[in-house]
Amino acid sequence: MNVWKFNILILCILLGFLIVLQIKSVSGDYLYVPLKVIYDYKLSIESEKKEIENLHGVIEERSSFIENYDKLKSEGGLFKDALTQELENQKLISGFKNVEGPGIVLTVNDGTRELIGDENPNNVLVHDIDILNLINDLKAAGAEAISINGQRIISISEINCAGHTIRINNQVFAQPFIIKAIGDPKTLEASIYAPGQSGHYLKEIIGLLIEVKPVVNVKIAKYQEDINYRYLKVAEEGE
Repeated sequence: MNVWKFNILILCILLGFLIVLQIKSVSGDYLYVPLKVIYDYKLSIESEKKEIENLHGVIEERSSFIENYDKLKSEGGLFKDALTQELENQKLISGFKNVEGPGIVLTVNDGTRELIGDENPNNVLVHDIDILNLINDLKAAGAEAISINGQRIISISEINCAGHTIRINNQVFAQPFIIKAIGDPKTLEASIYAPGQSGHYLKEIIGLLIEVKPVVNVKIAKYQEDINYRYLKVAEEGE
């Protein structure tokens, strides 16, 4: 609170200083003044006026912020409600809330086509890189929440091969891999089937079994694993 008042005081002092400086710069005895000098002074005055207007705007904005802060603080309950709402919003964004909305359900299975000559059988199996590419395409298409076999995908989620299975969030899963994504169903479906996308390549070229089903309401569970930060810490002011 005191910091904001101090900032407003400093802005007012600067404003007064600019006005005094301008008055001094245009005062004096001018008997013969070239037109260019007058024009330059005019531009300078207009610039200073605009700067003063900007300072007034900053002061009004800060005053309004302080007024709202004082109001919330005095009302107590509303201030607490605002903090609670902000906490819930952060949980929603970071993946620690159960969510639902329109989207798609994507099912990925190993391919069943016949091998060509001495082709490696691993070519028709689902690998972690395949799932990662599909997830990245969904994110690029605007997916707001994603899960794989019930595991919520957040910023620290890992997807690794473990033999014929895939480890997701420290849990091991075998095929089929069911990916749920919330977002615009048509856009998400296009991100899988459109030519040039990973889904189109895996389905049409590699031969994996890929099916996309648009859904009116997809339910995705929250992230439920424990998170232990060993190196992360809050940065000190000024760092």
